[in-house]
Amino acid sequence: MAAGFVAPVADAPAPAPFRDFGVAAPKPGYVPAFVLTYAEAVGPTDDVEHLMAYYAEVYNVPLSLVRHVAARESGFNPAARNGPYWGMMQILPATARSMGYKGTPEGLLDADTNLKYAVKYLAGAYVVAGGNEKRADRLYRSGYYFEAKRLGLLEESGLR
Repeated sequence: MAAGFVAPVADAPAPAPFRDFGVAAPKPGYVPAFVLTYAEAVGPTDDVEHLMAYYAEVYNVPLSLVRHVAARESGFNPAARNGPYWGMMQILPATARSMGYKGTPEGLLDADTNLKYAVKYLAGAYVVAGGNEKRADRLYRSGYYFEAKRLGLLEESGLR
């Protein structure tokens, strides 16, 4: 071919034939609530799973949402630290105090303590999100005081 010549599209190689891997395609319009991360696929220890289930029930939050947040925030690691965030659910000490916590920041490295206050905060996000797990997850990450105030849900969400 001469320099500067571009082959016509008709000369392009044919795409590889479709391979059937035996997996059914999702139904049209199907959107999963969450895509599993490695931590979610591996899962927490039995003790941590029990605590997550307990606090999910206490605060009326779907266990799937609690598991998703714990997996994303720390990979189910109760001793996780990232800047000002503490524990499995990576909660700020000030946020935990707003939910009733009276201990030191280091106390939030205990899985039971961390889940008690972080799931309580997540429950408020779930209320403000109107029961929508994806929206509750976003509100947990970004804060939801102003949205709760706008909706008149400060008391119901536990922020007042």
